[in-house]
Amino acid sequence: MDERAPSNPSAGGDAAALQKAYPGLSAELAQALARAEGSRKQGLFPVARQQLEVLLKQHPNLPVLRREQILLHLAAEEHERAEPLLLAEAQRVPGDRWVWMTLGLVRFHSGNRPGETEALMRALALKAEETPARRLFELQRDEGDMRGALDTVVLLRRIRDTDELAVAHCKLLVRVDRPAEAMALCEQLMQRSPVLAGAVEQWTSLQMSQFNGPEQVLATMGAFLAQGREEPPFLIAYSRACHRMERNAEAIEALQKALARESGRQQWWYDLAVLQRQMGQIAESQASFEQVMALDPLDPTTLRVHGVEHKYAYGDTALRHINQALASMEAYAKERQVELHYAAAKAYEDVGELDAAFDHYRIGGAKQTALTPYRHAAASGLLRTLRIGMRPQTYASFQEPGDPSRKPVFVLGMPRSGTTLAEQIIASHPQAVGAGELKLLHRVLDGISVNGNRIQTSGDAGVIPTYIPGVDLNCATLRFRERGERYVQAISVLAEAAGRGDAQRVVDKMPGNYFWTGMIPFVLPGARIIHTRRHPMDCCLSNYRIFFPDGMPWSYDLRNLGKCYRAYHEHMQHWESNMPPGMLMSVVYEEVVADLEASARRIIDHIGLPWDDACLRFYETERPVKTASLSQVRQPIYNSSVGRWRKYEKYLKPLLAEIGPIVESYEAELQRLSQARQAAPGAATS
Repeated sequence: MDERAPSNPSAGGDAAALQKAYPGLSAELAQALARAEGSRKQGLFPVARQQLEVLLKQHPNLPVLRREQILLHLAAEEHERAEPLLLAEAQRVPGDRWVWMTLGLVRFHSGNRPGETEALMRALALKAEETPARRLFELQRDEGDMRGALDTVVLLRRIRDTDELAVAHCKLLVRVDRPAEAMALCEQLMQRSPVLAGAVEQWTSLQMSQFNGPEQVLATMGAFLAQGREEPPFLIAYSRACHRMERNAEAIEALQKALARESGRQQWWYDLAVLQRQMGQIAESQASFEQVMALDPLDPTTLRVHGVEHKYAYGDTALRHINQALASMEAYAKERQVELHYAAAKAYEDVGELDAAFDHYRIGGAKQTALTPYRHAAASGLLRTLRIGMRPQTYASFQEPGDPSRKPVFVLGMPRSGTTLAEQIIASHPQAVGAGELKLLHRVLDGISVNGNRIQTSGDAGVIPTYIPGVDLNCATLRFRERGERYVQAISVLAEAAGRGDAQRVVDKMPGNYFWTGMIPFVLPGARIIHTRRHPMDCCLSNYRIFFPDGMPWSYDLRNLGKCYRAYHEHMQHWESNMPPGMLMSVVYEEVVADLEASARRIIDHIGLPWDDACLRFYETERPVKTASLSQVRQPIYNSSVGRWRKYEKYLKPLLAEIGPIVESYEAELQRLSQARQAAPGAATS
């Protein structure tokens, strides 16, 4: 019998005990019932059943016999026969806790979770006990009944409070949308010593989602640390807040202090490795990833991210780990399987097994597409809506001017088209600062009206917006100029935080801002836009070979990738011809590689700054870079990525079928540019 089932009063096993438990039971009947009970306890179920049937014929309504009948069915694992008897008993004696507890046990064995929940709630209403309450909590939590689970946790804490229950209480308050109570409870628990890590984590998450929350986290955690309480949960929270505010050196230091105290924390090592990588500390980052793999050598995320900088070779430990993980593929969740396929693809590319590599790209991409389908009709429909009726005269006749500031510079285009390189060239100028991929413009444009269509841009719950302390970016109801002012205010705060408050230009290099190209002149008419272009096949191949944790659902299937590229190409061709004069400039990646100085001078001239030779030494500029190009922009210019797609051409036929004419046009343009460059005065001759 399960330990959660209460003992029955007839469980004594002898006639005297039965007579004591049931006064009025005759000696003869007590002896007969004791024999049936003894047979049950010895596992002689047919004998016990015969003995009990005789007694039930003589005394069909005697409660003690019905109880023994229920116990016999339980012992024989005949749960479906025990349940109707228990329901009859529940009708007869609804205040009998034994009946409800036993009914809960029967329903547990039959897999009736809602029924088990109901029975346990009835039992606990009669008497609060820890074991059934814990089981009820599990049922409610697993079934998504968070309000019921919260009530049960409160009950459990009254019976016997534990750290685990206290943290669960905090989390459930959040789940039922009672954040203020959750915050207050977390703050109480944070005073305990040693501190409850779960309470700090929950409090930090709540704070980070609020206006100026990271500053509050820094202040609160800083106060604890100043008191000498350098406990790892406080250090980790401090690190998270620093990272959100782009204070990455401090974030790294706090993580390292936490790991010095608890070195076996895999997630902390991973976070440290990612931060170090963003700061350009590649060797240190790879060493931190090695620490992660020492704790869990087969984690798909770690294998994937570590592999970006690792050069695989046969016999290599990292390659062996990938093959071991592949052997257990089905043990991982689908999301993790995708990452493992991308890790394997990179490894097999490195050792020259291209067929195997592209099998993994294809299978991993198919799995990711199933998880996050690409809705091409919706995306292309939005792009068409944003273009309708937009011509140079549209801007010229616009009567509501935006913010005239010349500080904003937008570098946009398809991902992997050279946006990071263009940004790094500008950021190397002493009067400019690179702010990275800002999730900002779409928030400023939220609610803007285009041709009578109100565009909603802030509904993507999966995107964490760029944190701007002190700037309210709820812009849905603002006029155009106010939207522009909020944007300029936000990038000015970011420049100040980077120690570059005097910067004349601030670069936002979010590639996906190409969606909003035509909206920029309305809110920021003084801005400059740089559209980076790269060979369509090289650009698409580069996207196809990368796993993007933040989405890009179009990138995992070659045909979807081609459709997306065609929609982007059509969109940007429109704006190349219809933007206000002097606002948009195209930069061809292959031309930057062929003649860095000429291209860099064009870029700097376009944004209205005097030339500075530091722009040619862009790889020396130290600043955080979070994109997939972070390694490339820390090296001098190189041309090994130009024409790379030819090596993989046989795998890319579905893509080429979608964008063949665009490829032909681009290659013809490259040829014209090359001829013009070679014919220019002072060009080198062979």
